[in-house]
Amino acid sequence: MRKTLPGYYRPTEDEFSELWKNCLFVLDANVLLNLYRYSQETSAEFIGILDQISDRLWVPYQAALEYQQRRLDVIAQQVKAYDEIQKLLNETQNKLENGFRGFQRHPFIDADRLLKRIGRAFTAIKKELNKRKQEHPDLLEDDHLWDTITSLFEGKVGPPCSQERLDEIYKRGKIRYEREVPPGYLDVNKEGVRKYGDLVLWFQVIDKAKETKEAIILVTDDRKEDWWLRFKGQTIGPRPELVEEMLSQAGVSFYMYQADQFMTYAQKYIEQQVKQKAIDEVRDVRRYDEEYLKALQEVVYTRTEAPAFRIPDETLRTMQQAQEAAMQVMSGITDNSLRAMQQQAQEAAMQAVSLGITDKALRAMQQQAQRAMQAVSLGITEEALRAMQQQAQGAMQAAVLGTAEGTTESIAEDGTISLDSEPEEEPVG
Repeated sequence: MRKTLPGYYRPTEDEFSELWKNCLFVLDANVLLNLYRYSQETSAEFIGILDQISDRLWVPYQAALEYQQRRLDVIAQQVKAYDEIQKLLNETQNKLENGFRGFQRHPFIDADRLLKRIGRAFTAIKKELNKRKQEHPDLLEDDHLWDTITSLFEGKVGPPCSQERLDEIYKRGKIRYEREVPPGYLDVNKEGVRKYGDLVLWFQVIDKAKETKEAIILVTDDRKEDWWLRFKGQTIGPRPELVEEMLSQAGVSFYMYQADQFMTYAQKYIEQQVKQKAIDEVRDVRRYDEEYLKALQEVVYTRTEAPAFRIPDETLRTMQQAQEAAMQVMSGITDNSLRAMQQQAQEAAMQAVSLGITDKALRAMQQQAQRAMQAVSLGITEEALRAMQQQAQGAMQAAVLGTAEGTTESIAEDGTISLDSEPEEEPVG
């Protein structure tokens, strides 16, 4: 059965060792763009791995083109994130202060004391945010990552497809997407031929494998299920259809890793030393994006998900474009410190009023606040953000005063706030 349906079987330890020893490492555009989202130390760790395997690196033309087209937008969004977070902090602080005025006559709540503590917390966060903004490198003027990536992949970028070849891929893509054959069919609602971007990349990888007869490891941070086999929220591995198509078309093995997994296994198979802190940061970025994508998909309905009514084509395209635009500007967070400030801002907002909110109400408020925080950092429109904030405010006002079971609060004199919570479950894959 293993020989008949190889896509459903994970390679053995010997097969993995052989794969890493002789394969061609193919990088997707999102992996290169995410280097701008990590700290300088983590980006250097990742590039160090690429240096170690530089003679076996390759980038499809489609991925290289996307990297060049999106690079400046990614850099601009990083800078814009500071202003967006500052705006959110001001709006959240104002809403909290206005909301607390309704509790000034409460016999057991010292609203004025709490307002002072909230003020100190926000002041500390804003001060740290401004410091980070001043220290942020001007990559529009001097993009050292661009120079490094350009040098690293010199002579290692595939050729573009001819128009005849593209027309053939688009024709085949229409049929494949109707049958939900991976990859790329989840992009079916993108405008024009842009919906076939992933498929063009895939065929370019297959063509390269046919030419070199080398096994392929694709490193990608694409999270869609038209690339990955998932079961109950856990990533099992690449879609079996991809493994089998590569084997049948090019006669070589195929496997995929996300960036943090790639870093982890590089230690084992090429004996490259990688700091665990760097792997953790890359994994945090992936989880952050996965949580956002999951939340976004909850509100982006499709015909199959909502059979009781039909969404007009124009409306559906608009919703899909909003999803795509949000994903494209996910690079608005620069490093761990800035993401930590976002989390601290959320906690400051929520803990200040959680002196007792029931578990159910507290969870609702935290979820609303978290979505609002993610929305502003990812480029969601102001109108949508206001709607989220109104929902959060409604949850806050509806909360019942008491003690939030299982939660402890600590606000230091300098405004630092901490919240003890359960550890996050480690996903498989």
